[in-house]
Amino acid sequence: MNHNHYQVLGVSQTATAAEIKAAYKRLAFKYHPDKNPGNLLAEELFKQANSAYQVLSNPSKRALYDLRLQYQREQHQRAVMQHQPRRYEPRHYTTREPAGVSERHYKKRQAKSYSFSRKDWYITLAFASGLILFSLLLKTVMDHIAGEDKYKTALTYIADGKYTSAHRLLTDAIHFIPDKAAAYEARAMIELDVYENYTSALQDLNKTISLQEQPSAQVYYMRGRSLQQLAKYRQAEQDLTKALELNDRLWHAHLKRGEVRLFYLQDYEPAIADLTTFLRNSTTGPEQVEGLTFRGFAYYKLGQWGQSEQDYRAALIADKQNGRLYYLLGRTELEQQQPDSACAHFYKAYDLGYSAALLELRARCQP
Repeated sequence: MNHNHYQVLGVSQTATAAEIKAAYKRLAFKYHPDKNPGNLLAEELFKQANSAYQVLSNPSKRALYDLRLQYQREQHQRAVMQHQPRRYEPRHYTTREPAGVSERHYKKRQAKSYSFSRKDWYITLAFASGLILFSLLLKTVMDHIAGEDKYKTALTYIADGKYTSAHRLLTDAIHFIPDKAAAYEARAMIELDVYENYTSALQDLNKTISLQEQPSAQVYYMRGRSLQQLAKYRQAEQDLTKALELNDRLWHAHLKRGEVRLFYLQDYEPAIADLTTFLRNSTTGPEQVEGLTFRGFAYYKLGQWGQSEQDYRAALIADKQNGRLYYLLGRTELEQQQPDSACAHFYKAYDLGYSAALLELRARCQP
């Protein structure tokens, strides 16, 4: 604490909120950089006034600050007392005539012995223990307040799309409150959806689950997605299933589990069931197209060409410039002995930039 905030604002420690605000406005007006261009001293004084006001205008921060001031004063007084020299008062003696030779004799002085009693040891130990306990309690309280403040600020940054700043604040919050599961979950969301750092996301989600008695469906859904990206497909399916057991209306978990079952576990019928559930409860958009494409491919793998073609055509209604869909539709039409229509769709896919269609064109559609 380099500056006493009360001294910076020029108010007493018992000043009211209105007095503090008035003092701050006066100093801010006086030292504002716009009024003092190039004046480094004014800039520093303006920063000090602003920092002091941020603390003293907040009742909880001010209470903690007053507690720290009191603690520092006690420490300072204790240090002064320990280094203060002792004062000796002159003694006044009554005198008499010097003793005669016969009276003069010398005795050997006996050194005074000082013993530290058991009671003294107990008092010293109790005092030291109390001081240590108070210091630990104060640190715990300060860490908790700092951690909560950083966590709440991080949530506002996430809402504003400031993910880098939010990630840094969440890391700080975890440092101060290492058992705050919500901070790990929020940081995992950034690592999964923004940074695509799936290993770090998985570590944070594992920590979240270990700290919660009843982890949410969302946490298992996020961990399932992380495991999928790390090629741990069976574990991903288990987590997505757990998420749906906790919340059977988490439709995106159906989409992701359907994708895992379709492409990585080759469980086509369960994949179709998941994708059908998702499509029945989702709105139009890119994910609707994705769900139709996946289900169409699952039908294709099962040899159900008509249903596969139906899904591809439904997806093309929503996304007419999707070269991949034209290519998949062409392959389905080949299986149904429709070579002319298939070649037309292969040409369309190639025109839209889907290069894989060129192989089909060369193999099946040469004039």
